[in-house]
Amino acid sequence: MKKFYNLILTIYTSIIAIYAYTDPSVINPQLLKRFEYKLSFKGPHLAFKDGTVPFWTFGGSAIASDDQVRVTPSIRSQKGWIWTKNTMTSDNWLLDVKLRVNGRGRIGADGLAIWFTEKPGVEGPVFGSNDFWNGLGVFLDSFDNDALQNNPIIAVMVNDGTKTYDHPHDGTGQIQGSCIRDFRNKPFAIRLKIEYINQGLAIYVNNGISQDDNAFEFCTRIDGVKLPKTGYLGVSAETGGLADDHDVLEFLTNTYSDKQATAQNQAATDEQARKYKEEYETYERDLKKQQDDYQKEHPDLTTPYNEKALFESEYDREFRTILEGQDQIRLSLTSIDRKMIELLGRVERISSTTGEQQQITGKDRTGIPTDVARIQDINRVINANNDMSRTVQSFAQVLTDLQQKLNNLQANINNNQRPLGAGQQVVTSNVDGTVVNEIREIVKMIKSETNTLVQKSLNPMKCPTVTAANDSSCVGTFTFMCAIVLQIIILIGFFAYK
Repeated sequence: MKKFYNLILTIYTSIIAIYAYTDPSVINPQLLKRFEYKLSFKGPHLAFKDGTVPFWTFGGSAIASDDQVRVTPSIRSQKGWIWTKNTMTSDNWLLDVKLRVNGRGRIGADGLAIWFTEKPGVEGPVFGSNDFWNGLGVFLDSFDNDALQNNPIIAVMVNDGTKTYDHPHDGTGQIQGSCIRDFRNKPFAIRLKIEYINQGLAIYVNNGISQDDNAFEFCTRIDGVKLPKTGYLGVSAETGGLADDHDVLEFLTNTYSDKQATAQNQAATDEQARKYKEEYETYERDLKKQQDDYQKEHPDLTTPYNEKALFESEYDREFRTILEGQDQIRLSLTSIDRKMIELLGRVERISSTTGEQQQITGKDRTGIPTDVARIQDINRVINANNDMSRTVQSFAQVLTDLQQKLNNLQANINNNQRPLGAGQQVVTSNVDGTVVNEIREIVKMIKSETNTLVQKSLNPMKCPTVTAANDSSCVGTFTFMCAIVLQIIILIGFFAYK
């Protein structure tokens, strides 16, 4: 039983080895591989700044970015396409397409198609491209229209321009080869290799479940496929009631040619080049002979020339280069000197203008111009004025409270001076009424002065022009505060003394 399992494993491994992808140029050394950059695109700088893809044209819902082309977004009823501007003329070629199909649903729609057709496609019903095409179409069909549970599927259909694609039945009876592969929502991008060598079409798939880029599986092979001699490459996609993001990350095209045929073509080209060279040498000899004959026949009309005088020697060329460099340096120094002279002239004019202003307006002891000092003094006066206004307002409130207390004290004095019976003296308080009246008058005077100061503080304060560093007629905040506090202390002391 164990030998049987080993045999089955060996056969399976052999089949995988046979059908695993190998580059045709490795299998057949006679094939010469060539990368076609005008028929390819890949990141990281896939698109230009204006959103176009070099050598490609796209339309519909297709959007090109730096690292991919989103043929259709996951929005319902969208169609997009991208086609080459140049044609492919080789009979043997290989397409390496890296793509991603992602959607939020368990089932996606509709699918994506890779094309090689005689004419570039236009928007149509076959996975976003037109029907009745002449060439090859490789379909990655996501939605099971015929309900046979054979989707997602990779199918191949070759059309000669007379067949219409049977979309309701997923092309059953029309496709020449297919393989069922779930290519949606894979952790990595899937890769398709479409190989057309000697009229044999083979497709290999990397299912996107590993990071190994060479982990390809055989999908299908069709022999005897006749395709147009020249054609355009393209990708299209379509969404329906369900929607997927159809992204193409890379589209690489390689062509193969026979080394022997290429060598023959190169030999023919070399032979033609040799013939052209011989013809040129013959023409040059004939021209030289005609010039010599003309000089002999017309010696007076021909003037001899010195070939050395017509051409510059290497020494003269180097010497001329050095002189030109030194001349450029001299011109640069002259320009710098002229600019320095202009700058010095500006400095002298500014200095003279500043001196005249200094004589007219003068400067303070610190060397600062008068107008600058005046601005600084004005700012200090404004700040002091604001502080004084706030202080005066607070003192006005305090004096108002003191006035209320004095009024209450006067009322108590009047209540204490009540009349008695006959023969008795009038009982008076210990507080002298004249003293209270004096205090009241002083408080009224202080209050009136304070109100005057408040009114003055609301008006813009103008300070006389500063003539010296320590000479100013404006009272500082500290001096004013000290005067007010001293007056209050004297008032309270006087009141306490009385």
